[in-house]
Amino acid sequence: MSAFEATREKLTRILLLTPEENMYADVLDLLLGVFESEFGYFGYINQDGNLVCPSMTRHIFPQCQVADKDIIFHREIWGGTWGRILLEKRSLIKNTAHRVPEGHLPIHRSFGSPILYRSKLIGQFHFANREREYDEHDIHLLEQICDFVAPVLNARLRHDEEERARKLAEEQAREMNERLKEKVDELERLNRALIDREERMIELKAEIARLRKE
Repeated sequence: MSAFEATREKLTRILLLTPEENMYADVLDLLLGVFESEFGYFGYINQDGNLVCPSMTRHIFPQCQVADKDIIFHREIWGGTWGRILLEKRSLIKNTAHRVPEGHLPIHRSFGSPILYRSKLIGQFHFANREREYDEHDIHLLEQICDFVAPVLNARLRHDEEERARKLAEEQAREMNERLKEKVDELERLNRALIDREERMIELKAEIARLRKE
């Protein structure tokens, strides 16, 4: 069994059976072992075109001291090797020390690949700090993994978008119903006030008629 076949079986179980909140970190756990790497992340491209890395909260955040760290990386700040991978949509290796922001974990070497679905960028894998250098064999294996993950990740992303749209529609419908109910209540209050006014007018006319008879 090849390295890819062995990894694919484990990936399949995680991708299909793991809840959304754990899936990214569980996939990363598996691949950190496969590529013998100290750090890494598995991220996706959201509907605004930004990179989102849920896996970082488990693996990197506890050690990273960067100020105002976040799991969302807006497209306008994509840079370095990881940014080039996203912008150029191709795998890259850098087996030398990286320049990193103050408080960032030191990176001695790294490599990564974009996750593409029908040529559209939908995510990224990136790994760092293996004791030995990354090479073309690692790139070949990771690209096989990306090709396997891409349709599943795309399906999950589309499902998430549809779920968000459904919840938004439900919320809008709820707000509309509440506004409609408020208007109906207001009309009922106005109607009640008109009825009360009419009743008072009838009583007043009756009182005036009685006084005239006296």
